[in-house]
Amino acid sequence: MTGMLVFSLTTVLCGSTPSAETRPDVPWYRRALVGIEVGPTGANIQDPRFMARATGKEIVRNLVRAHAEYGVVFMKDMEFAYYDSAVARKCPGLGERDLLRECLDEAKPHGLPIVAYCQIQYDDSSWRQHPEWRMKDSSGKDIPGRLCYNSGYLEFIKQVAGEMMRYEIRGFHFDMLDFGFGPPYGCWCARCRGMFRNEYGMDMPPGVTWDEAWEHMLKFRCDSNTRFCRELQAFVEAARPDISVDFNYHGYPPFTWQPGELPVQHAANGHFVTAEGLPWVFGHNNPSLLALFMCGARPQGPVQGVSSCSVYDYHDFTVRPTAEMKWEIMTYLAHGAQCTIVDKAYYDGTFEPLVYERLSEVYNEAQRKREFFGHPSVAEVGLYYSSRSRDWYGRENPAKYLAAFWGAHKALLQAHIPMGFVMDESVSPERMKVFPVVYLPGVVILTPQEVELLEDYVAGGGNLIVTGLTGLYDRYGQLQNKNSLEPLLGARLVQLYLDRPDYYVRMQGTVASEEARALWRDIPADWPMLVWGPVVGCEAAGAQAYGEIMAPYSTPPSQWSAHMSPEKAVAPAVFIHQHGKGKVVYLPFAVDTAGVGEYRMPEQRNLLRNAVRYLNPHPTVNVEAPSNVEVVVTRDDARHRLLIHLLAFSAPATFAAANFTEGRRVLPPQMEQPMRYEASIAVGTPFSKAAAWGPNSKITRSAGKLRLTTETIHEVVVLTLR
Repeated sequence: MTGMLVFSLTTVLCGSTPSAETRPDVPWYRRALVGIEVGPTGANIQDPRFMARATGKEIVRNLVRAHAEYGVVFMKDMEFAYYDSAVARKCPGLGERDLLRECLDEAKPHGLPIVAYCQIQYDDSSWRQHPEWRMKDSSGKDIPGRLCYNSGYLEFIKQVAGEMMRYEIRGFHFDMLDFGFGPPYGCWCARCRGMFRNEYGMDMPPGVTWDEAWEHMLKFRCDSNTRFCRELQAFVEAARPDISVDFNYHGYPPFTWQPGELPVQHAANGHFVTAEGLPWVFGHNNPSLLALFMCGARPQGPVQGVSSCSVYDYHDFTVRPTAEMKWEIMTYLAHGAQCTIVDKAYYDGTFEPLVYERLSEVYNEAQRKREFFGHPSVAEVGLYYSSRSRDWYGRENPAKYLAAFWGAHKALLQAHIPMGFVMDESVSPERMKVFPVVYLPGVVILTPQEVELLEDYVAGGGNLIVTGLTGLYDRYGQLQNKNSLEPLLGARLVQLYLDRPDYYVRMQGTVASEEARALWRDIPADWPMLVWGPVVGCEAAGAQAYGEIMAPYSTPPSQWSAHMSPEKAVAPAVFIHQHGKGKVVYLPFAVDTAGVGEYRMPEQRNLLRNAVRYLNPHPTVNVEAPSNVEVVVTRDDARHRLLIHLLAFSAPATFAAANFTEGRRVLPPQMEQPMRYEASIAVGTPFSKAAAWGPNSKITRSAGKLRLTTETIHEVVVLTLR
């Protein structure tokens, strides 16, 4: 099956991290493409064999062998320091040896930057020794492993950092800046209670209340985290302005309010934003989504994606196939992100040579392609992310909101439509205007300021796609009786259908319309297509209505009653509204959520693709390629080139283990070798030359199109513009 890519030459800043910048006066994190983080597995306070065989010589030898351009090395974790520390307990297995000194001495002849890893939360040794630093839950009980950001713990971490800054390190990576990832939620200690009272003139809420007091509590938690990071960064910069500071970031999906981070606010901490991919741990958060999200949260960059050499997470002693790691690493780089791969030592501190053998091939290729990375992206759709909807609608079930966002990204990716992300925290007229189309996937909460920006964007010639329950909830996540976007949608709310997950849409009787045919391309017109509920029953109020939403048969409760066949039409399926110079396509059902659910179908993706193409019908570039090929487009303005990155993931069918008590568990597919495929590229802007990077790739020009045949996991088609 092939999909179609079409886009206009709209430039979006994204990352600007690794590029051809190799001057020594440029900070390491703006010069380097790829690096490796190494550290222990666990921390045994009793066993002298733990990490006893770790040496700086082996660590640096592995980094050099793999063509890594920097190394991140554990120096302070939940129990131990791995250098000669006067304030933290040193790992007993090292004896008299100083692992940081060894790494730096070995790295110096290679000019290899060494970044010191320092863990913040889950610092069990500090938690045991300092009860006064512990986070408290709402009942006043200590939260195991959690340390208050407003306590003396900050001064302790400054002491740890001060010790390490006496060495020739090039940066700090501070890990685990969160409030936990579930209950109990902190912190209600006496210090925090007093600070909260002074700030807001009220007592802390007694728990999770989802009201005005809880709104203040969410802000207080976020600000406490940010204050800790900024004070620590200022301390480092005052002592060593030559070294970098970064903090592990948890403002991206699937994380929600629980860790105490906001997408834009916390992406601003540190000299660059860095976050973990791990798609088999974090769900749909694949390298494309993570890189795009960080670029949207921090458009000026730099950004760094982190992943594992292991199949699932950091601590299962497997090694992923070279092809699969190449796909992931090149995806980060194509999107303008730097990439770090994590390798965990064996228990005794030794490392698996196979990891570095496989990374050597990937990193060598990345460096040979350096000229193609770090350029501004060219995007067609701005995918809107609402932290307010995440928190106040999703609440403690984040997928309730995130599923639509995940499904939207997946549909656009498989349809080969280049995208960027628009964040509600930083949305502006300038940010939206760079996108021909802005897409609101189930953005249930919109403030009056956001509504005004969206109205002005469309009136000025922008285009919107709106899905699901967008605009139907107030700032506290309560259902409204009117849609905030009603004048823009040209559709009036009549009835909500919130009781079932299974609804259907079809275009029966309207296919004679040119607009309907455009929206229903590659979808059988008379076929009731299963989507996802709830759905919104509307009537036209200025828009043109098409198709029909169909409700299923209602039957007595039974094993199958949640998924019944369609019975009757209850509302129009699509509304198209001209507003000023722009248009709005409103799909009042969760077609994007359906795309990542158990009943996903290609036609759901096709509908979203068609909506984009209807709103932006005259693209500059049009690529047809298999749906498992992602396309990223960037502009190399210095060389007057357009770069088309094609990233192909191919793997055998996976396995689903299932039983009636635990449900289904789908094991991840493993990509073992590249696939051979063809792509057709039509270019609507003048160019003088086209070339493909892959040594075995073939590109020809015929009948106004480029024909590409390749089996390269990451191919780059280079167009020299006239």
